[in-house]
Amino acid sequence: MRLRLFVFSLLATASFSAAAASVDVNLSNDTIEGKFYANAGAADWTFGGLYNRDTKDRAFNVGLLATGDSTFGNSRIEGGLGGKLYSVTIHKRDAVPNGADVLALALGGQLRWFPGNGSFALGTYAFYAPRVVTLLDGHQFFDIGVRAEVEVIRNSFVYVGYRQVQAELDNNVKQNVDKGGFIGLQIKF
Repeated sequence: MRLRLFVFSLLATASFSAAAASVDVNLSNDTIEGKFYANAGAADWTFGGLYNRDTKDRAFNVGLLATGDSTFGNSRIEGGLGGKLYSVTIHKRDAVPNGADVLALALGGQLRWFPGNGSFALGTYAFYAPRVVTLLDGHQFFDIGVRAEVEVIRNSFVYVGYRQVQAELDNNVKQNVDKGGFIGLQIKF
């Protein structure tokens, strides 16, 4: 039920946008992640959520990234710097007997490199929140990932990647919300 609500919310948000935007969804055996990007002048608003069915953990985020693109030789580079506010729920398990909730203000960025300005790209992102901006049951938090993607038709990409979303809790336990490979697609409109 929660998964249906998450997907419905993501699609409903996408339908209200009148500006350039994109929807990005990826899957692994245990997780689904959805992201929505909307253009706001020289910046992008980002909304996202990740759900791990195996552990019942989830992470939601909203962010603002200053974005742009440039050329380097005959290659194109797209990137952004900014921050995201994460809300993370980690369910009960041996290392976390009462479960945990983490609220984190993470700073970071993302980068996509299109060699030869072609349809293939390599991308990476990293967002980190130290103790001073990680609240509730959290000590620190990070969300990192890499991916390789191909534009199969104009403004439609398929990709494979690897990510790690981890919260270090107040009891010094490091708990992965998700860690592993995924496949996905991104559609720009």
